[in-house]
Amino acid sequence: MKKLLALSLVCTLGLSLAACGGSSSTSSSASAPAQAEQASSSAQPAQASAYHYIMGHGAAEKSIGDLYCLKFKELVEEKSNGRVTVDVYSGSQLGTYGEMMQSMQNGDIGGMIFQPSPAVSFIPELAVLDMPFAFVGYTKEQIDKALNHSEFTEIIDASFEKSGYKRMSFAQAATFREVTSSREMRTAEDFKGLKIRTLENNNHIMLWKSLGANPTPIAFGELYLSLQQGLVEAQENPYDTSLAAKFAEVQKYIIDTHHILYPNLFLVNKALYDSMDAEAKAAFDAAAEEAKAYAEQLMEESAQTSLQGLVDAGLIHIEIPADELQKMADAARPPVEELVRAGVGDEVVDIFFSALES
Repeated sequence: MKKLLALSLVCTLGLSLAACGGSSSTSSSASAPAQAEQASSSAQPAQASAYHYIMGHGAAEKSIGDLYCLKFKELVEEKSNGRVTVDVYSGSQLGTYGEMMQSMQNGDIGGMIFQPSPAVSFIPELAVLDMPFAFVGYTKEQIDKALNHSEFTEIIDASFEKSGYKRMSFAQAATFREVTSSREMRTAEDFKGLKIRTLENNNHIMLWKSLGANPTPIAFGELYLSLQQGLVEAQENPYDTSLAAKFAEVQKYIIDTHHILYPNLFLVNKALYDSMDAEAKAAFDAAAEEAKAYAEQLMEESAQTSLQGLVDAGLIHIEIPADELQKMADAARPPVEELVRAGVGDEVVDIFFSALES
């Protein structure tokens, strides 16, 4: 009887442990290489290894960055027949951008899809994307070639890999970050004294200071309340981000400034990616490329639909005249470019501009 009881307890414990297997949807403390190792070691010899990616971003739910992540999750799980699984955490649930970059570097999370400006402190060469008005007048195809298929791409990819990341792609549609404000602004002069929220990025701060504005870094999660309480008068983001965050409730104007390109950068932990077998990598790469095309289509459509959504929500749309935009570019571009050249060197900047022109 004792033997039968002991056997029964062992079976019950085994079933309980099996039921507790798998990843948590709310948190993870295992590193990316450890995640892959655990998945591999727990599989039976006849089974293929499984790989799990925890992915985060700071954008609002239903923004393009969020939809991009969710589309990739859907595609990679389908294409890998469930061998690669993804959990997506939106709205900075996994920390600030800097904290998520550090977590991905350490292997605590597997990947991110986000606008690249917050990553400049980790990958200095990304600062070239912060040069104001640098992409105005270029087509989506020209920008895609410069960012994803050029000598400049090789430079930043080497920097990514040195820091423990693998770049999957830049997705963009030649669209930009724009300004929402409680103040009406139609000329370069109107930006003087404007209290505007900016990212924790010296190049962005220099941009607004050069226009005479008063830039204030504020975490995205605190931005709505800061606008509502008048701590800042304005903020700048792509149309879809401003719409999803409901900034129309606390702002009066949407102002086309076209000052910074709106790309979404897809990064993963290099060690976790490298741990995958060839079949899993092929599914991962195909899903990433298909999700990129999906995101770019959303960006292109958003140039009309999200803008209209902001107008429908009550914002007044202002298009700054070309001559006034040129005044803004003349004021902001030189000092920011000087900062960027000092940080990454003339050669990197020159190769970047050459890639745009080729």
